[in-house]
Amino acid sequence: MTLPVVPYQPETNSLRVDKNVAFNIMSFRELGEDAKLIKAVLLYTALNHQEEDLFGFYRLDPKKFAKSMFLTESHLYRIHPNPYFLEHDPRAEEKMERESNDPKGRMSEWRTWRTYLENALYILTNQNIVDDYRFKDKNKTIITTSRFNFFDEITFKLEKSGKTHRIIYYYKPNVKYENNLKQYFLLGEIKKYNLLKKPKLDDAYLDILNRIANANSKGVNSLNFSIDLLAEILGIKKYKRFSDWKSKVSEKFDRLRKVIGEDIKGLELTWVNPGDTIGDHIELVETGTKVRVDNVALITWDRMTIEEKRQKDSKTFKNIFDTELTRAFVQTYFNTYEGKLVGLSEDRRKALFYEWFFSDVDMDIKEVKYKDTYVEIYKGSKGMNAYSREFLKVLDYATKIQAKYNCISFEDDKLVLYFKDKKVTFKHLYQLIHHLQEMKK
Repeated sequence: MTLPVVPYQPETNSLRVDKNVAFNIMSFRELGEDAKLIKAVLLYTALNHQEEDLFGFYRLDPKKFAKSMFLTESHLYRIHPNPYFLEHDPRAEEKMERESNDPKGRMSEWRTWRTYLENALYILTNQNIVDDYRFKDKNKTIITTSRFNFFDEITFKLEKSGKTHRIIYYYKPNVKYENNLKQYFLLGEIKKYNLLKKPKLDDAYLDILNRIANANSKGVNSLNFSIDLLAEILGIKKYKRFSDWKSKVSEKFDRLRKVIGEDIKGLELTWVNPGDTIGDHIELVETGTKVRVDNVALITWDRMTIEEKRQKDSKTFKNIFDTELTRAFVQTYFNTYEGKLVGLSEDRRKALFYEWFFSDVDMDIKEVKYKDTYVEIYKGSKGMNAYSREFLKVLDYATKIQAKYNCISFEDDKLVLYFKDKKVTFKHLYQLIHHLQEMKK
């Protein structure tokens, strides 16, 4: 009898995107046609960090990447007409010659970084895209650096797929970029970003969300823009007739509002005069300006209540804690049992990790890692002991039912819980832990 499969349905977690992507969105436009793919890689690697590569492999599968970012997979493999690699790798000609002379050609160890996807990865590793990269130090102070590459290293592997091979890329993110994804980030959603690519509002999505988040942090619920700036953000050229230009800005903003309005309640665009006083919004641009038309774009939205902000922050930090705790357990296991893992496939290494995790081996180490991660993420130990005890109770429950029923397994890159007459599948370890916690009650 085939058991029905029931995917675990977690609460949707907002994607954490490095704020620097939004701050420097205009700089990305200077990359021309490459910008679209480079931004997609950055959002996908943010998703990897939060959702996928908790094992630290930092793996980019072109097929999964294309599916997640609504891209045409075949386009990723096309040869770029002017790859950055050719101009900036001092051994480019030698590598090209070796690649062409190798019997395996592009599928040899001499493969060069010439496809559209490879070009994007190479740029993120070797080109200084942003001139003012911001990050937080240990004291949560914002620091800037003038030279920055998002990735430190990139490489590739040829993995067997049926009778052929396919290429998989591996990247090592810059530690500042990696840290920003858990302490200096913008909350967004991949689905909405993808929806806004066709009307060319993906840049505006990140830019406006970031500006609103910054305003919210200061207790402000309004932003004002000159028509020139808002048009530039929305990707609109200047029209000859002012009324047409203004109308187009309003139209495109309304398309953006319809997508993000459910996240930002009461979002509206109003055209006002620089000297107008509207509620709390006084002297919107500069005093003494006299114009005959309302040419200042005033964006307003509902203020978040203290409780709404508390719930949003709590959910965000819980997700950060869950993902970082999983990483801590994985790193501990791999460091402790490194010798027995040499030469094994990634799937086999993952399976062995889960076997270890759902056993009573090293329970003292697991408790220490829980507490260390709690202090790191929440910056203190308040409530730590109570949460730690609860976690250990759930883990003890999991190890006992696993020992008795062997009901937890790792299949097709998912965790599976065989429960009564069904299979419940989980994408992440922490989802299974949450589910077991509910079962235990």
